[in-house]
Amino acid sequence: FPLIMPQVLSHQQLLAIAGEFGTPLYIYHAERITEQYRRLQLAFKETDATFFYACKALTNINVLKHIKNIGCNADCSSVNEVRLALLAGFEPAKVLYTSNNIAFSEIEAAVSLGVHVNIDSLSNLRKFGERYGDRYPVGIRLRPNIMAGGNLKISTGHNKSKFGIPVEAIDQVLDLMKEKKLHIRTLHIHTGSEIKDVEVFAKGIAVLSELVKHFPRLEVIDLGGGFKVPYVPGEEGTDVKLLGERVKAEFETIARKYGRRLQVWFEPGKFLVSEAGYFIVQVNVLKQSGDTCFAG
Repeated sequence: FPLIMPQVLSHQQLLAIAGEFGTPLYIYHAERITEQYRRLQLAFKETDATFFYACKALTNINVLKHIKNIGCNADCSSVNEVRLALLAGFEPAKVLYTSNNIAFSEIEAAVSLGVHVNIDSLSNLRKFGERYGDRYPVGIRLRPNIMAGGNLKISTGHNKSKFGIPVEAIDQVLDLMKEKKLHIRTLHIHTGSEIKDVEVFAKGIAVLSELVKHFPRLEVIDLGGGFKVPYVPGEEGTDVKLLGERVKAEFETIARKYGRRLQVWFEPGKFLVSEAGYFIVQVNVLKQSGDTCFAG
């Protein structure tokens, strides 16, 4: 995939679109989304990596259809997001559902739709084992006790977070796996949003690497999402090329250590869509108040 300079829609294009469709108007630049996805593919071309678009970033049905058409998968945080992804045309095998503090009936609904399922509590993991045993492969979301993210409110992997099964409870997970004959296919973590430091992902891999030996049917290490995106000119996002190189090296180490190769999954959301959106409005009133000019 050749590197392409980021595309933007010109003011002339935006005005022309607003003239045709009226305002207020949201415009999403499909080619820009495609560019971001190609950046990920290029960065991880030497790794067995799969990307699931985090739908919560933007659930516009036509955006979902475009993301499906360029070959990306879908990551969902609720069963209704799962249904929306399926409505957009994603195959169940291309949809990932990661629950948080929900009724077990929602997990049952996700299973009935045939999608990948991650579970983030011991209580629901127990219920899952009692209901399905080893008949349905499942992933577990662990809390790695890593502080990361742009601020505390979007940090989800620290030791006070509500998200995931605490990694120190791994013995209880293993007891459940043995007792209920669980087929655990995926180990999942998500440390936060707006993560620029590649070392955060390396720390997550290190935590999960020590657990691989306990899961003989493990196929996937899922590192979540949270890539930093620039909000203002001159700000830098996550260096995905460097991240790809680091992930490749870490997974090669795991392969040598355990004699098996694992897939790596990511769930980018804002990374794919945040630089593709425009909101066009008409200014009705300009009002000067001292040194401030209000555009209404």
